[in-house]
Amino acid sequence: MKMMARLVAACLAMAVTACGGVASDPAATGAPEPIVVAAASSLTDVMEEIGALYAAEGHPEPRFSFAATSELVRQIEQGAQVDVFVSADTDWMNYLAEKQLIEPGSRRNVASNTLVLIAPAGRGFDIQMGPGMNLRAALGDGRIAIANPDGVPAGKYARDALQSFGAWDALEGVMARTENVRAALRFVEVGEAAAGIVYETDAQAAAGKVGIVGRFPASSHQPILYPAAQISGGDAAEAAAFLEFLESDAARQAFARFGFGPGQ
Repeated sequence: MKMMARLVAACLAMAVTACGGVASDPAATGAPEPIVVAAASSLTDVMEEIGALYAAEGHPEPRFSFAATSELVRQIEQGAQVDVFVSADTDWMNYLAEKQLIEPGSRRNVASNTLVLIAPAGRGFDIQMGPGMNLRAALGDGRIAIANPDGVPAGKYARDALQSFGAWDALEGVMARTENVRAALRFVEVGEAAAGIVYETDAQAAAGKVGIVGRFPASSHQPILYPAAQISGGDAAEAAAFLEFLESDAARQAFARFGFGPGQ
C-alpha cells in the first residue's frame, strides 16, 4: 500500500513536469514547503504510509522525525523546526500546552493502542496476566526489556501495569531500560531479552520474530492515546491540512491496518 501511494505521488509529479517543463523550486513558485512532523517511535511505520498517502493527494510529503516522545519534547523546547507533533501519551502533550508551545484548538487524538507482553518467537511462556503474576519466575535467568519509564510513555504504561499487578519490584534487577519502545522490541527480536513490554502494533510489525505472551488489560494503566497538535510558530496552513488528513478515512484505515485503534 505504501509503495502504491508513493507510485501515485510520483506519477502526479511526472505529470506536472510534463505539462510545465522542468520542475520548479517550491520556494521560487510559492508552493508549500514540506512540513516537519515529530512523531513517537511507535508510529514509524504507519506515519510513513500516511505521509505517502498525503503526498498522493498533491501535498508535499512531510519530513518525519521519529524518537521517544520525551526526546521529541526536549527538541521542541530547544527550538527544533517542527510543525506537527504526535505524542504517544497525553501527559507530554499537556506539558507542551502548559509551555504554550502548541496552537490552541489544533489538538486532537488520532489513534490508540494496547500494551502487550512479548517473547522471542518460539520462546513464549505461560503466565496469568493479572494481580499476583509472577513474571520474575517466568523469566528464569532472562531479562525483560521496557522503554525507560522515567520519561518514555511506553515505559510509563509498563510500570503502571506491572505495579498494578504487584510485579514491578521483583523485576528491578533484571530490567533492561531502553531509549524508546522500538529499542525494547529489538532487544526481544534478537534474543537479548527473554521478554519485553511494547505496544501491540510493535509486536505486529515484528511478526515472525516475536510472539505475544499476553495483553495487559486497559484498567491496569492509563489509556494509550496518541494526541496530535500544531507546534506554535510552524507552517500553520500546511500543519492544519495534515492534522485534518490524520482524521480522514484514508488515515483511519492506515491506522487500522497497522493495528492501532481509533482516537477517543
